[in-house]
Amino acid sequence: MKDQKEVEEYLATIRKTITQSENLISEAELRIAETDRFLAAQGLTREQVLNLKLSGEQRRLVDEELKRRGLPGLDENEATGDSSPVYSDAPSWGAPDTQGDLDNRRRKFGTMMQQFRM
Repeated sequence: MKDQKEVEEYLATIRKTITQSENLISEAELRIAETDRFLAAQGLTREQVLNLKLSGEQRRLVDEELKRRGLPGLDENEATGDSSPVYSDAPSWGAPDTQGDLDNRRRKFGTMMQQFRM
């Protein structure tokens, strides 16, 4: 009987996690829609913003405004005045470069998920 109770508690935890995940996804979707509406009001699309390139002077002005609002500055090479895109198509977490990286990530993920195995 104790095993059944443990399983029910475990399943309740999983259901709670799923509900929280669904709520986070809904919130993210709402923020994306809000951002799209804001961009549309400015006459922009996400693609245009992704391809945005700033000069050194523009980057400096953006950094000043971000700091004025209490936000961190751009992560780009502001010292060199690099005018590369502000956003990159590559994910910020980076893709695995080698098979060893991929194997290492799988191993770490497997270790992390062991507590959820039945």
